[in-house]
Amino acid sequence: MKTFLKMLLATIIGGFIFLFLGFILVVSLVSLAEPKTVVQPNTVLRMDLNTIIYDRADNNPLAGFDPFSMQPEAALGLDQIMAALKAAKEDDNILGIYLSGGIPLSGHATMKEVYHALQDFRSSGKFVIGYTDIITQKGLYLASAADSFFVNPEGILEWNGLNASVTYYKEALGKIGLQPEVLRATNNKFKSAVEPYLLQEMSEANRTQLSTLLSSVWGTYLSDIAEAKGVDKAKLDELADEFLITNPKRAAEEKLISGTAYYDEVLEILMRKTGEDKLKDINYINVRKYSEGKKLGGTKAIDKQRVAVIIAQGEIRDGQGDEYTIGSARISEAIRKARLNDKVKAVVLRVNSPGGSALASEVIWREMDLTRQVKPVIASMGDLAASGGYYISCFADTILAQPNTITGSIGAFGLFFTGEELMHDKLGLNIETVPTNKYSDLGTFDRSLSESEKALLVKQVDKIYNTFKERVAEGRGLSLAYVDSIGQGRVWSGKDAQRLGLVDLMGGLSDAIALAAEKAGISEEYSVSVYPEQEDPFTQIIEQLSGDYQAKALERELGEYAQYFHLLKDIKNREGFQTRLEYELEIE
Repeated sequence: MKTFLKMLLATIIGGFIFLFLGFILVVSLVSLAEPKTVVQPNTVLRMDLNTIIYDRADNNPLAGFDPFSMQPEAALGLDQIMAALKAAKEDDNILGIYLSGGIPLSGHATMKEVYHALQDFRSSGKFVIGYTDIITQKGLYLASAADSFFVNPEGILEWNGLNASVTYYKEALGKIGLQPEVLRATNNKFKSAVEPYLLQEMSEANRTQLSTLLSSVWGTYLSDIAEAKGVDKAKLDELADEFLITNPKRAAEEKLISGTAYYDEVLEILMRKTGEDKLKDINYINVRKYSEGKKLGGTKAIDKQRVAVIIAQGEIRDGQGDEYTIGSARISEAIRKARLNDKVKAVVLRVNSPGGSALASEVIWREMDLTRQVKPVIASMGDLAASGGYYISCFADTILAQPNTITGSIGAFGLFFTGEELMHDKLGLNIETVPTNKYSDLGTFDRSLSESEKALLVKQVDKIYNTFKERVAEGRGLSLAYVDSIGQGRVWSGKDAQRLGLVDLMGGLSDAIALAAEKAGISEEYSVSVYPEQEDPFTQIIEQLSGDYQAKALERELGEYAQYFHLLKDIKNREGFQTRLEYELEIE
């Protein structure tokens, strides 16, 4: 009987695996097929605002797919949005845009790029209408770019200003016996990336810089909404300060939204705009589908005159990385390919990163230096281009950012973890080491660093910081003393960074591409190529089977304790010498 049950169980499991792999194969074959999008006349482009927006989304059709819930975690690329809205503006079959949802899940600078793209679309005379039951401040920001946006009369609305939060780990690590060894560069008092390991509460220096940053980001929201809706900026700030807008009806009175309506009423408006008598006759196409085959930028498909856009998004690490991680090898190779390709006349480095490995940043910087000597190089900053993200940008001929981009953080630190208490007191383990030299066992896990060892390592961190300053000073034409005065790990908004000389112009990715073409003398006719080339979806799926699904299975098993697993995993990635912003910073 036991043998029979084992065979039955094996057959069931094998059948499930076979069906699942078959499903993956079908999806892969579909994804590999040439896209052919047919747009019917009188079509409405549908854009879901409740979506994560990356600079470029993974082209794996199962990216983010949870095999347990059988649901995908959809993501969208800013490149897809920009390409779709640019094409839709000139497409006679597209009547307008319908924005659904009001809870954008992306950064503030990304929101500003989408905001401007929607405004540019509206300049064609076509409509942009939206509806949601719940709307956040980011949602209200994008809603202001529409000619009409409605919220459920009993819906939920947020308008109370921004806040920044940082998670502190010191006591949590102490409870499990882990001791962080923090090595901050001399005079890097604003380098808040190490604070969560040193303190249990925010320092005054960090509170000061975050207050300045928040004021600048919030100011961008107020200015853009005030201009778009024709209301007083100071009044908008007062409404948030006094928490006076608590429902959609009051928001409509203050012109933050067009009015209140139920979903069926908004659909009736869409019927009138499309000239259809029945809801089922309205033709919709989503941004992801419509963007297939569309180009991010450029004027014509001129193969011999290209602008290369290098997408560098995520934490900077050594090695290959992936679509959402900046691997020094992968991004360096992409920049090198663009430099050596005679058809590429200019390069745009699109950076959306909190920084990371100091060495990996230096490796990428070197390729940027070599490239700028032979071709125009433009840096385009997204939500984040801080610390290592600024390091790899500073040698561009021109740097563009949004007013609410988070940048700067010119500084360095070293971070190592020791587990003397964990090993000896909690686990009862003892490791005996026999060294040949005084510092042979430097950095061993089972003991804390001595003061002399810390002093040696701080010297190395200071060297990294000095090299960072030298790179910025040379790239930006500034003195070392000045770079140090605005450095020290301090973060700045894009607007303040422009005032300080760290950024040249305000603008988005489209502006950067146009500027690159202009500097290369090809602004009349050129095409855009995007690097690094993405892996084919089938290869990604096979890799995902062995990695991502195992991680999801572990998360499912750990349940509420999964957060500690991620904490320990992140801690491992943060070890070593870093040029990094504290990427746990959340601005909401």
